Amino acid sequence: MNNCIALFIHLVVSIMLPTFVLQAQDTTRVSPQVTISGYTDVYYATFSDESPSEALQPYTTASPRSDRFGLNVAQLSINYQASRVRSTVTLHYGDIAQATWSETFNAVQEANIGLMILEDWWLDAGFFTTHIGTESFLPKNNLLSSTAVATFNEPFFQSGARISYEGSENFSAQLHVVSGYNFFLDVNDAKSAGVLLSYNLSEEWSLTYTNLLGRESLDNLQPEQLRFYHNLYFNGTLGEKLRIIAGGDLGTQTNSQLDDGNATALIFNALATIRYQFTPAWSITARGELFSDSEGFISGTLPTELGGEQGLQLTGLTLGAEYRPTDNSYLRIEGRSLATDDALTLFDQGTDNTRLEWMVTTGIYFDHIIRQ
Repeated sequence: MNNCIALFIHLVVSIMLPTFVLQAQDTTRVSPQVTISGYTDVYYATFSDESPSEALQPYTTASPRSDRFGLNVAQLSINYQASRVRSTVTLHYGDIAQATWSETFNAVQEANIGLMILEDWWLDAGFFTTHIGTESFLPKNNLLSSTAVATFNEPFFQSGARISYEGSENFSAQLHVVSGYNFFLDVNDAKSAGVLLSYNLSEEWSLTYTNLLGRESLDNLQPEQLRFYHNLYFNGTLGEKLRIIAGGDLGTQTNSQLDDGNATALIFNALATIRYQFTPAWSITARGELFSDSEGFISGTLPTELGGEQGLQLTGLTLGAEYRPTDNSYLRIEGRSLATDDALTLFDQGTDNTRLEWMVTTGIYFDHIIRQ
């Protein structure tokens, strides 16, 4: 992955060389803009298993505590945007951060600085939320407050640098060099590289592809384990009432099979989310999901009924209803059923392979723009 770093530096230098000439000729300046954003989401949830109420439920991003009123997230963000420089700092607190975020920087959701290095080209560096995934980890960005198990096992955060192209209404691209898969501080001396490519197929439909390639094993572990992770999803509408999001992941990691330490392991998952909008305020949403990491190289291994070890495999179905009294607030009620592979004993303290869960979430968010 050190070659990826050298390539990234070469790209930055190649782009920046002509920038000094362009900056000398640039006489236009946009007044800086500061945006202050806030978001709060609270919940009540109950799960069918017998885990302690104060415990975080496994494979759950939002509303992870059973039989409790809880705080999913309270966050505050400040964004500075000028003609050739930008920065974002977001701090957060709550059960989503406890269930998913870095222990070292648990309160920092993102903190980065960006420079325009050429017209429509930006170089950003620092702490970021992930560029990978069909769903976001924040309820306000999704059609449902709960997330698929695939989302729980995808990276949530990353640190490093990215070059992005933002000069087209229909196409955007990003090149990332980051510490690793779901790391602010990496566990080895290698770096990972990935891309984001997004294209508007029409006014109603978009297609996004992301990936990440890197060595995820410790420096002293042999043989090395190289992970290549892909995500692809469609997002669009059918008419005025129907919204559809469908996506999936495919990942491989070398030298990672349980029965053959020299063989390549495979992970795949898929989800489809459909929303029907009765009125601007009322809607219902359904999601089906499939997750298979039989070798457990991302989700970890679990005991089987025969006394062995196996990676997580499950299916799920979620149904939810949403009421939006305003454009920036919501009240949701959701129910989900998760069922693991018959050989696994995961839920109900190891005696059942099915979990039922219910949650009620309500949230509000705002953006306030200050111009200088």
